[in-house]
Amino acid sequence: MDRIQTNSGEIFHALLMRCLADRHQPTDEEIDLVAGKIWHESRGSATGQPWPDVARGSDAHRQMIQAATMALIP
Repeated sequence: MDRIQTNSGEIFHALLMRCLADRHQPTDEEIDLVAGKIWHESRGSATGQPWPDVARGSDAHRQMIQAATMALIP
């Protein structure tokens, strides 16, 4: 999947439907894209910090990855 802006709702919803309806196993990149969208809508818009700047391995990064994984894997 091509890299997209994390605030692209259409791609997020298409990916969500693909994973749930078609039982598609999301790639690491797809999970990262959804984590970025969750970040943008929850904390990123408040702090102004873009998802790529969130330190890998940090509590915030782990929480977003876990949330994205739970959203995409039935």
